Amino acid sequence: MNMQALVRRLTAGGFARNVATLASGAALAQALPLLFAPLLTRLYSPADFGLLAVFVAWLSNLAVIATARFDMAVVLPKSDVEAAQLMRLSLLINTVLLLLCLLLFWPWHDAIATLLQAPALASWLPLLPLGVWLAGSVAAWTAWNNRQRRYAANAQGRVAQSLGVSLLQVAAGWSGLAAGGLIVSQLLGQAIALLALARADIAARFASLRGHAPQALRAVARRYREFPLVNTPHAFVVAFQDSLMLAMLTALSGAGIVGQYALVLRVLKLPAALVGQAVAQVVFRDLAEAAASGRALSGLLKRALLILAALSLLPFGVLAAWGGPLFALVFGSAWHGAGQIAALLAPYFAAAFIAGPAFMVPMVIGRQRASFVFVLIGVVVNLAAFAAVYLASRDAMQAFALMSAVMTVYFAAYVAWVFRLLGRRELVHA
Repeated sequence: MNMQALVRRLTAGGFARNVATLASGAALAQALPLLFAPLLTRLYSPADFGLLAVFVAWLSNLAVIATARFDMAVVLPKSDVEAAQLMRLSLLINTVLLLLCLLLFWPWHDAIATLLQAPALASWLPLLPLGVWLAGSVAAWTAWNNRQRRYAANAQGRVAQSLGVSLLQVAAGWSGLAAGGLIVSQLLGQAIALLALARADIAARFASLRGHAPQALRAVARRYREFPLVNTPHAFVVAFQDSLMLAMLTALSGAGIVGQYALVLRVLKLPAALVGQAVAQVVFRDLAEAAASGRALSGLLKRALLILAALSLLPFGVLAAWGGPLFALVFGSAWHGAGQIAALLAPYFAAAFIAGPAFMVPMVIGRQRASFVFVLIGVVVNLAAFAAVYLASRDAMQAFALMSAVMTVYFAAYVAWVFRLLGRRELVHA
C-alpha cells in the first residue's frame, strides 16, 4: 500500500473531517510565520528573538497553571451543564491568577529579570500577567469549542492569531521597536485569537456560562480534582523544560545561541506542536466518548498516530538532511547555526509530533499520576544529559544531538507504555 492509499484509508469518516478542519487551520497558522520569518529575521537580531523566547517561555510556564487545567476536563462530562461549570471555573481561576501575578510582577519586575539573568526583560515583565491571562482564556475557549464541536472556530482562532502576530511584528520591526515589538505583538495576537474563539459566546452574551451557583462549582472542582493536583504539575514540568533549557543556554553560551535556538522553536517546534495539538483535540474528545461507552481505545489512538506519522515523514526528513543550508537560504546566512540545530533536533520534534495524541489517554482512563511520573523522569534525564555533555565538551551541537536521541527514545517509550495500558484495559473489559 502506497502512502497516498494509507492516508486515504486512515482519513475515512467524520473523525478525518474534524481532524482536517483543525489541521488545515493549524497548517495555515504554521505557514504564516514561516512566510514572514525571512523578513522578520532581517528586521530583528538573534538577541531580540532570544529575549522574546525567554518571555514566551516564562509566560508558557504560568499559562499551564492559569486555569488549574480544569479546561482539559471540559470535554469529559456527559452533562453539558457540568461542562459549562468546568468552563466557568477555569475562567474564574484564570482571573484570580491574573490579579496575583499583577501583585508580583509590577513591583518586582527588576528583581525577577535579574534572577532570570535577562535584565533587558525587566521593562516588559509587567505585561506578563496579561499574557498569562490571555493564554489561559485562549486555552479555555479552545477546549470549550472542542466540547461544542466548533472546530472551525478553533481553526479560525489559530489563523487569526498567527496572521495578527506576524503582521504586527513586521510593523513593529519597521518602526524599530526591537524585542519590545516582538513581545507586544505576541500579546495582541493572543487577544485577536481570543475574540475569534469566543465570538459565538459573546453573541449569546455568555448565556451557557452564567447562573452557576458557587456550591455547584465547588462540587465539580472536587469531582475533577486530579486535574489541578496532577495534570497541572505535569503540564508545568513539560513547559518548564523549555525555560530551563533557555536559562542554561543563556548562562553557558550567551544570547547568540539562545537566539538561534529561539528561531528553531518559532519556525519548527511550535508550529509542529500546533498541528499535532489540532489532531489531539479531536482524538481527546473521541477517546472520552469511546471510554464513556465502554468501547476500545487502542484502534482510535493507532489511527491518529499513523496519520501524524504519514504527515511527518517528508518535512522532518528534509529538515534532518538539509537543515543548515535551508535556514541560511531562507533566513539569511547569520541563521545557519539555527538550521544545524533544527537538523539535529528533527527526530525529537518528529517523535513529539507523532506522540501527541498518546498524552491524552491517561486523562481519559484515570492514569494521570503514572503519566506525571513518566514525564518527570523524562524531563530530568533530558536536561541532565544536555547539561553534562555541554559542560564536558563546551559544544552545544553535541548537547543538542544527545538531547534529540534521548527525547526520541523517550516518546517511543511513552507511546509503548500507553498502548500497554490500553491493552490491559481492553482485556479487563472484554
